[in-house]
Amino acid sequence: MIVTEKESWLGMIFAVHGTTMESIWPRVAVVFLWAILTTVVAYFFPDRYYTLTMGPFTVVGLALAIFLGFRNNAAYDRYWEGRKLWGRMVNVCRSFTMQINTLIDDAVASNAQTSDEAQNQRLHMVRLIICHIHALRHRLRDTDAAADLEEQLPDDNQLPQDLAQDNVPAAIADRISRQINSAWRSGRLDTFHVPLLHNCLTEMVDIQGGCERIKSTPIPFTYSVLTHRTVFIYCFALPFGLHDTVGIFTPLVVGMIAYIFLGLDAVGDEIEQPFMTDDNDLPLLQLTTMIERNVLQLSGCPDEELPDPIQPVDHILI
Repeated sequence: MIVTEKESWLGMIFAVHGTTMESIWPRVAVVFLWAILTTVVAYFFPDRYYTLTMGPFTVVGLALAIFLGFRNNAAYDRYWEGRKLWGRMVNVCRSFTMQINTLIDDAVASNAQTSDEAQNQRLHMVRLIICHIHALRHRLRDTDAAADLEEQLPDDNQLPQDLAQDNVPAAIADRISRQINSAWRSGRLDTFHVPLLHNCLTEMVDIQGGCERIKSTPIPFTYSVLTHRTVFIYCFALPFGLHDTVGIFTPLVVGMIAYIFLGLDAVGDEIEQPFMTDDNDLPLLQLTTMIERNVLQLSGCPDEELPDPIQPVDHILI
């Protein structure tokens, strides 16, 4: 995600980093060179040059702009839904941790040893929450979660089994559920409080399912192909409709129009999958690290045990 203060009006116009210009400039250059070629042919060989009226381009251009707008709206809806899901995850993890810290107590403890066991169980459950969000981030980005989970649960005998499963976040959620039941059976959790903790866990799993749905269900392929083809045909046919009107300025006009349509097309592609690591994707590492810091602080961990906040690198959060 680009995190930078708004530049001056002129600076925004000439901005390149983090914009679609980085990905579409080769396409715009090809269209521009094609427009130069057609203009040269029209100038030197007018009897061999075919021209078209602007009527079809006007109608198709308007329809294409509306079409691209609908597609970009669909892509942005996916992006915004992903951000709302992770916003809910932040709140749920905080609430879950506070409930663990207050509802799982050592009221039944008769000695210091059982009191320490209750504290260890609370901290272990919080570590499992952290493991769940890190595992979800790695699942959404198709990366390996082993290092992050081993850092949270060193010397955990069950962790290799969890990492071997197809859905690691679901395996971690199952362990949290078993910890809730263990706390209840040991008398550290009141029967009436069990549903409260399970409700938080259920909401975490629901959020995971929502994120997986966005990742596994992209905008239909045929929809994207039709958009790309229409933009391609429109941009390459445009010089034949503009030459009689703008003459030698045809390459310049075609280049500007191509930048607009190709740029709109690229915006939809870039934000369609919001959980990856492109410049404008969601900063999942920053969000998961923030959650980790929050829940550890709520659990009373000293500052030296907290991870450092993720800072932007070249105005980009990942």
